[in-house]
Amino acid sequence: MDKKQNISHIVASALCVSCGACKGVCPVSAISFTETPGGLIQPRIDETTCTYCGLCDAVCPALHRGKSLKERMPADPFIGQALESYSGIATDKTIYENSQSGGIASALLLHALENGQIEAAVCVGMPGGNPPRPQVIIARNKEDILASQKSKYCPVPLLELIPEIRKMKGKVAFVGVSCQIRGLMNVLDEVTDLRDKIAFTLGLVCDRTMTLAGLDYLVQKASPGTGKTLCMHFRDKSVSGYPGDVHVFSADGYSRVFPAAERIRIKDLFTPPACRICYDKMNVFSDITVGDPHGIKGIDRKGGESVVIVRTETGRNILHAARSDGSVQLRKVPYEDIIKGQKIGQKKRDWRGYAEAWKVSGREYPDFDIRIPEQSVKPGQIGTYRESLDLAFRLDEFAAPGELFDLVTEQLKRKKRKNLLSLPLRVMKRVFKGLGV
Repeated sequence: MDKKQNISHIVASALCVSCGACKGVCPVSAISFTETPGGLIQPRIDETTCTYCGLCDAVCPALHRGKSLKERMPADPFIGQALESYSGIATDKTIYENSQSGGIASALLLHALENGQIEAAVCVGMPGGNPPRPQVIIARNKEDILASQKSKYCPVPLLELIPEIRKMKGKVAFVGVSCQIRGLMNVLDEVTDLRDKIAFTLGLVCDRTMTLAGLDYLVQKASPGTGKTLCMHFRDKSVSGYPGDVHVFSADGYSRVFPAAERIRIKDLFTPPACRICYDKMNVFSDITVGDPHGIKGIDRKGGESVVIVRTETGRNILHAARSDGSVQLRKVPYEDIIKGQKIGQKKRDWRGYAEAWKVSGREYPDFDIRIPEQSVKPGQIGTYRESLDLAFRLDEFAAPGELFDLVTEQLKRKKRKNLLSLPLRVMKRVFKGLGV
């Protein structure tokens, strides 16, 4: 048999999105995932076991679009198709209060479980640890669903559980960010016996993740320093109301809360490289997309709500069944308002900037033939995007986390000084704008 590429070149080019598809389909178990010094989750190939069948490379969503993705590729991949769009909440009080926003995704999973539509759902939990780490779980009951609530803004190889899913008798739902959903679709193109096992997909709106080093940076700032087993919620509305602040806590009562601004402040410094060139912020290939109601009028600003975007007939059936049974409360909202609230126009401009900067870096680049002619980047702006990418490429160059954290601290100080120096100019611009000048 002719040797084909494995995913080593994808890792070397910093394109890996940590979706787990490669490990999930490897026929000889030659792939494992390890955490890098910079907090990325990367596949490692046992070259003595690898048969170079090329299957791992074929399913990788970072570089490839399979037949299904090509057929469903929308004219504008930043927006996608929306059959219906809503804002709403879960009616189950426990689900709603434990949710990050409106609890819609969890309510849909619970409804599908209780009505026999699925045997289980593939989700992500965040158990305690020192430091805590997200992990893939197979949710089979309400307790499992509760354990999977709230976002984990970290790379997680969700699709590594493909072998376990193949052994299950019933259907399964998948909850994932866009790269994970795209990876699943590539897998289904190659592993055809899996197709009948996937009941539906719930896609999460995702601007980008942070590396696990970003999680550690926050935990280190909060840690009591006694070796406690800690838990962490990136957004916990139970301590500060929706949209929630960062909460680090332990079972014995230790608790430390950081304002959401602290998480947002470090986000750029811990963004994985591949997230910068992702066009699928709205998870356009899922059956149902769920996200925060940014920019939507009339939402519950204390308890939170979710926006829900129906993208397929399968998704429509799942949502309407849950609504008919009273599992969710929904009200229609224009999809245009959701797109505006998610700042898709700015994300298009940033994508273009990072795409151009990536090409200048000389690294392998996914040629997805995405054409958005109205978005362009001025030559002078490319430098800013290159600077951010260069930092992302360097995340694994540090011998110890402390060295990376020192760089992050220095970068934050520089940004603060820059903002202070530019404050007078920003104030003048606002004044002139207010005067109509």
